[in-house]
Amino acid sequence: MDKKVKIGIIGCGGIATWTHVPGYKAIPDMAEVYALCDIDEEKLRKKGEEWGVPVERQFLDYKDLIASGLVDAIDICTPNHVHCEIAHAAIDAGLPFSIEKPIGLTYEEAKKLADAVEKTGTPSFVCFSWRYREYTRYVRDIIKSGKLGKIYHIYVTCIKDSGLWEGRKLEWRFDKNKGGTGVLGDLGSHMVDIVRFWGEEFDGVFAQRDTYIKERMREDCDEIAEVTTDDWCNINGISKNGIPITIALSRVATTIDSRIEFDVMGENGRIRYVNDNGQYIEACFGEDVKARKFERLTPPDSYEGNQSKSFVDMILGRKDQYTSELCHGMECQKVLEAAQISCDEKKYIRIEDVENGTYRL
Repeated sequence: MDKKVKIGIIGCGGIATWTHVPGYKAIPDMAEVYALCDIDEEKLRKKGEEWGVPVERQFLDYKDLIASGLVDAIDICTPNHVHCEIAHAAIDAGLPFSIEKPIGLTYEEAKKLADAVEKTGTPSFVCFSWRYREYTRYVRDIIKSGKLGKIYHIYVTCIKDSGLWEGRKLEWRFDKNKGGTGVLGDLGSHMVDIVRFWGEEFDGVFAQRDTYIKERMREDCDEIAEVTTDDWCNINGISKNGIPITIALSRVATTIDSRIEFDVMGENGRIRYVNDNGQYIEACFGEDVKARKFERLTPPDSYEGNQSKSFVDMILGRKDQYTSELCHGMECQKVLEAAQISCDEKKYIRIEDVENGTYRL
């Protein structure tokens, strides 16, 4: 492998533009966005020019990019329904891959991919981008330090107004066949992973969901069609340590652009992270608990992360405590599936019953 890792981007939409490619551009000595693929030729050419990738390294079919031999690894930034299909092709070609979350539409689909990764030893990375934010990392270390003592409650809120944007059409996120779920998979996967990242594994969940905006105009014509994914989902879970976990998700939150909040309460204190037109951490420990005296905390610069760099480091054999591998994505997939089944069955679903096949989508 050359000094620079040559990355093939598959899917040139929003997540590649906002997160993945800027991450690689920030580490020019380590990696290069070397080839691109997208089924939309106009978008492909535009992004090729923007990112400095010549036409001869642009592909309309991911199979052609993988077979080209031009890249050392691929980064899958596509809609959910083709994640696993592309990842299997990467494995067959002996290429490490990064995959967006959730891994697939179902636990069964994701498990087949995980089995292939284990059999071949292919380096595989899952894009849990919240692991690479300095505030999230800082909160994690405070929790793991034991300052809060025994954890009593974990509350997570991730609500946005993105489902209410005027004129938003029936893109893949609103189609169950392409997205699998709505906010549960799109936003909930990050929030579930953060709870696990902080050290708590889910025993089971009870969940509820619904769709408020039930119809949207198709992207390719004026036809109105049904929305088949959820607009909101509430998850009440219990960790294996007996800690209650509440996760509130919505893309139809009026008067709010975006609000993400993590609130962890323990016997010796509380720590709260808020991201709402700015972000901050406030904490209360020890003797300050009785007085309810909170202090604002700022993460040191050493907590800053770069998701794309973490993938490249993994390829080069340099994993660390933050590296999000396919096995972590699998644990998240179990919880997402349990939540979907719970919504349908209207009952508490244990994670082990998803693993052993008692319940499957």
